[in-house]
Amino acid sequence: MGFAYTFDLARNAVELACRRALEVGELMPVDPLNDLCTTGNGGGFKATTYPKVNNYDGAGLEVSLEKKIELARSIEADVKAADPRIKRVRKAAFDEIQGESILVDHLGNEISHRMTIFSGDVTCVAEDGASAETGYDSRYSSSFDKLETDKIAPTAAAEALELLHAGKAATGQFPAVFKNSVVAQLVGFLSASFSAENIDKNFSLLVGKKGEKVFSDRINLIDDGLLEGGTSTGPFDGEGYPTRRTPLVRAGVVESFLYDSYYARKHRTATTGNSRRGSLKAPPGVGSTNLYLEKGAKSFDALVKDAGRGIFITDLLGLHTANPVTGEFSVGASGILIEGGRLTKPVKGFAIAGNLVELLRDVAEVGSDLRFWGGVGAPSFLVSKLNVSGS
Repeated sequence: MGFAYTFDLARNAVELACRRALEVGELMPVDPLNDLCTTGNGGGFKATTYPKVNNYDGAGLEVSLEKKIELARSIEADVKAADPRIKRVRKAAFDEIQGESILVDHLGNEISHRMTIFSGDVTCVAEDGASAETGYDSRYSSSFDKLETDKIAPTAAAEALELLHAGKAATGQFPAVFKNSVVAQLVGFLSASFSAENIDKNFSLLVGKKGEKVFSDRINLIDDGLLEGGTSTGPFDGEGYPTRRTPLVRAGVVESFLYDSYYARKHRTATTGNSRRGSLKAPPGVGSTNLYLEKGAKSFDALVKDAGRGIFITDLLGLHTANPVTGEFSVGASGILIEGGRLTKPVKGFAIAGNLVELLRDVAEVGSDLRFWGGVGAPSFLVSKLNVSGS
């Protein structure tokens, strides 16, 4: 295989890139699993049409710049008005992205897809005496009208206020409720373990685990390239194969991994449409689309009540230091104590430790508050025991 790229679409620049790819290919070792992908009916798959996906909002792009500026200002005003202890707003913003992917194969077949993403976010600072904390929230949508800007300010303000005058957590093993944003961090960290490439290279928690019950029976994990309104939704992947919905974990059992065409051939299976192009500067590789933990039936308040006496984990620091092969972790955290089934005193500056697989095996209940942060979504959940190192 030879690979080259260019940002210059002039004919001579494209021809130069092609020559460079051929020159590199002549020097690389032969790999019989390499193949040129083709789109449409010549793609080596039985699909004759691509799934219908609509995540392009042309009308939203036409909304006036003045209205969008006013939207950002209203987010700022709302977070200031939420509580007198909100003293500063570091940033309030509205953003929009429009893009188009066009793939042309060596037979001349061409496919394309347009998308939009609208987002709003705010960062604020709460102060009360000598105590100061930061709050943040953001919302994303492929449709301008479905962007939940009214929820941004209250959520950010609540996050800033909830840890004011935080104390110390006790050391011990307690039931714990994990905030949905924290669970999304865990899901995002786990996503690499479902890559067939990482499985093949033994760089995964799940090597040899397909078909086994690895997690709690409350865990259902889905990768859905066709999710309505998803920020990673599209009709085809980075190689031109149709995207799809792929259940990865069902009732704790590992059912599938994520494949592009190369690793599908290597593992003698079908691609799941999970070839992802992070940049034109590199060939595509295996990656997730809209990856999420399915929501349960329990409300957040019910999870807290079921915890009885424990801790609500609101933030993690240093999750990237967890071992991606063994799942071992020891990270900083902050949260709120749970006493008598109610949230009581804020705490921070403590650590939690354990193993990610074991943590997900100890999930007792999954909440109904599913939210997405970009291409990763999660609800809150309750684990039966968590090791806490505090005062």
